[in-house]
Amino acid sequence: MWIIIKDILVNVLFILFPALFYFVFLREDGREREKVTSKFFFVLLFSVILTMTLPAVYSDEFKYDLRIIPIILGFMYGGIFPGISLSALMLGLSYFLYPGDFYTTLGNYIIASVVLIILSKFYHTQSTKVKLFILTGFYFVIAGLRAIYFIANGYFDQVEITIYLSAITLFTLICVIALIEALNRQIMLQRELEHIEKMNAISQLAASVAHEIRNPMTTVRGFLQILSGSKEIPEADRSFITISIAELDRAQTIINEYLSLSKPQKNDLEVIDFSKVINDSIQVISTYAIINNVEITKSVDEALKVKCYKHEVQQVLINIMKNGIEAMEGSGKMHVSAVRKDQWVEVIIQDNGSGIPNDQLKRLGTPYFSTKEKGTGLGLTVSFEIVKRMNGTIDVQSQVDQGTTFTIRLPATISIENEVHI
Repeated sequence: MWIIIKDILVNVLFILFPALFYFVFLREDGREREKVTSKFFFVLLFSVILTMTLPAVYSDEFKYDLRIIPIILGFMYGGIFPGISLSALMLGLSYFLYPGDFYTTLGNYIIASVVLIILSKFYHTQSTKVKLFILTGFYFVIAGLRAIYFIANGYFDQVEITIYLSAITLFTLICVIALIEALNRQIMLQRELEHIEKMNAISQLAASVAHEIRNPMTTVRGFLQILSGSKEIPEADRSFITISIAELDRAQTIINEYLSLSKPQKNDLEVIDFSKVINDSIQVISTYAIINNVEITKSVDEALKVKCYKHEVQQVLINIMKNGIEAMEGSGKMHVSAVRKDQWVEVIIQDNGSGIPNDQLKRLGTPYFSTKEKGTGLGLTVSFEIVKRMNGTIDVQSQVDQGTTFTIRLPATISIENEVHI
């Protein structure tokens, strides 16, 4: 028995070492892990191959390995397609290594894959403790069914060793999940720290420069307006003055965005009629949409209440809708919907514009990055910061030539205490 336990501990290394190596040296974003060509997928495939080719052998009829763990990780931390692909490749290898048990393995893993697909739909929204509880329960069912099978077929001598091996497998699964969750938190904290450093640098720059620049710009703009009204200025030169004033106004807008980043955070949030704010924002942007031949439709639930900064959240909505209109390059459709989902109010702004490539999508909200030719990237940076200050989130999904979807989630409230009617 100790020989098989020693062999299964080698299988544990086949799981832990590749996972640790991946998260230290090869780590990828969540969207990248969803691809079958991701490094995460190949690391898991490597673990599957090692565990299956070097199993723990108790007898000719009983061989045990830990392939179930990378399969679980594929579904839970990769996605449905990586999980299914990993299972299919595992079954193909199983057909060549253990042809006699292939159909039993096929039936077992079809059932397991269906269950894992169902669990993966809400797995990522849970805390680490709940995740561990879910996967522990899932594996208990697998181990229990295996024990029942051995007892039903009279393999009583294998029940004891199955208990030991299942305990080692469960312990390994818990360790891997805890390791992945801890490293994911570390990655998030590192990115958050980098983001804070960037925002602090921009805030200091805005506070020290913006006000000094606005004063001479205001003077220059005033003189240009006076010149544009002079009858002695030729019409051709007047057009140059008009362009200069427009460029000064654009520079003024950029400075205002800088100042939005440097403003001190407000202490008090207010409960507002969010449905009205959304409808008002759509009405404000509708003229700009008509000019650009964009049709805006809406589906906004009534009586949505959120605790936020009224004017700032309206700035976020208008900014995102304006970006979507400009992305449609002359014509298109935009749909704005808002519903309450549990403790959140969810606003979805969807356009059918040019879309954003994946390599640019993950940089949205980064200062100075913009997909527009004359954009500064500060508009979305400010929007992300505003939503973050209101304890909300912004998620962006996009496909090239199909459009972009912004999903804004803000904490909902049903409290009418200190409610502000607007």
